[in-house]
Amino acid sequence: MESARAPDRRIRTWPNALSAVRLAMALTAALLFLAFGLVLAPVLLCVTASLLDVLDGWLARRLQQISRLGEHLDPLADKVLITVVFSALAFFLGEPWVWVLVALLLLREWGITWLREALKRRRDLTLPAGRIGKWKMLTQSLFGNFFLLWMSRAPDARPGEAGFALSLGAALGLILVLSYTSAVRYLLRLQS
Repeated sequence: MESARAPDRRIRTWPNALSAVRLAMALTAALLFLAFGLVLAPVLLCVTASLLDVLDGWLARRLQQISRLGEHLDPLADKVLITVVFSALAFFLGEPWVWVLVALLLLREWGITWLREALKRRRDLTLPAGRIGKWKMLTQSLFGNFFLLWMSRAPDARPGEAGFALSLGAALGLILVLSYTSAVRYLLRLQS
C-alpha cells in the first residue's frame, strides 16, 4: 500500500516552500488572534494559507515534486491551519457546544495525522489522502474561513441569532460527518 511513485529526497521544491509559508502564516495568524483578537489581518492570513494549500498540491503533482519532506510538511501545515481556524472560531464565539464540536474535529485531525506518521515510521507505509479526505479539507477551509471572515466583519454575530446558529451548526455537522467518514475510509484502506 505504498504510494504509486516513491517520493524523492529533495527539500527545496516549490510545494515544500509553499507548505512552509502556509505553516508560518497559520502560526502568525494564531499569534495575531491572541494579541489583537478577531481582526481582519489574521483571518486573511488563514484564507491565503488555505488558498496556497490548493496551489502547493497542484504544483507537487504538476511538477512531479512529491518529496519525503512534503509528505510530512503539507499535512502538518494543514493541521496547524485547521487548528488555528477552528480554535479561533470556538474561542471568539465562547459557546460550549462549539468547543465540543471543534474538539471532536481536532481529535480526528490530529489522531489520523499521528496514525499516518506512525505508519510511515514503523512500516514505511504511505497512504495518500483519498477523494473524501480532499473534500473534507476543502469543506473545512471554506466554512471555517467563511465564519471567521463573517465574525470579523460582523462582531455582534453570535450563535444565539437563529440564522447564524443554524448555519454554523449545519456547517460544523457537515464537516464532522466528512471528517469521520474519511477517517473510517482511511482505516478500512489500511486493512485491505
